[in-house]
Amino acid sequence: MLTRKILFLLYLPLLLWSCTDIVELELPEQEPQLVVNSMFTPDSAWSVDISASQNALSNAPYEQVQNATVEVYQGSKYLFNLAHTRNGKYKSEEALPKALEHYTLKVSAPGFPACEASNFAPALPATRALKVARASSSIDPNIPEAEVSFVLDDAPNTQNYYAISAYFPDTAYTGEAYKNYVGLDFQAPIEQEFTMGNSYFFSDKLIDGKATTLKQRYTLIEGKTVYLNIAQISPDYYHYARTLVKQSYNDNFMTTPGPVHNNIRNGLGIFAGYNTVTYHIKH
Repeated sequence: MLTRKILFLLYLPLLLWSCTDIVELELPEQEPQLVVNSMFTPDSAWSVDISASQNALSNAPYEQVQNATVEVYQGSKYLFNLAHTRNGKYKSEEALPKALEHYTLKVSAPGFPACEASNFAPALPATRALKVARASSSIDPNIPEAEVSFVLDDAPNTQNYYAISAYFPDTAYTGEAYKNYVGLDFQAPIEQEFTMGNSYFFSDKLIDGKATTLKQRYTLIEGKTVYLNIAQISPDYYHYARTLVKQSYNDNFMTTPGPVHNNIRNGLGIFAGYNTVTYHIKH
């Protein structure tokens, strides 16, 4: 009886394989749309990247749209057009974005439906009382760390979102100046909710409307000036970053895949604002 059971188990995969049918699906062609990406801030000139959407199964590089008309409005008031510079990038030096002003971006190009999006750059994050202290690593006491603390006065009665990053200028590898980003270790009372690239994101759900002392640690770099960036970001910026990070882990079976947040009406992409306070920390 035991022998029969073993033989059956050996033949079972062959039986299952013989029952497998390959079904080829023809996905319907989708109308091309404009993909518009712009993160704007009062510290920098307007810059917009425009490309064309493509089939989800395509491996071809994205086509940069170089003949678009890009208009910027403040509320309902037309301000100016952005000029194409190269490779689907459009810029303007006419006027910098202003904090708390609502802007609308309208984009059109031959062969695509016109699209638009509206957003704003929040106020500067209310930070104060920056302190820097020397500390020892909890992993290796011989590794010196810097502990940076500051008070964040979160505005009440509104959902606020933040992103923090830190870097120091370096030329060690390329011979030219570049930003060498520093890994941050968040201390109580909050932790970052997710990271994207070199930025650490969190909301005010644990500190809503409170003055809270936040602490981060990083490995001490002697003789370097570290630039600590504390940004307040718009809700669309936060949700775009969160869903983009979630999608990037779609090969993890523990993560439920989902669409990336999009606020471009009749198109794809993101148009969102942020505002940054930068501290220079000399070691």
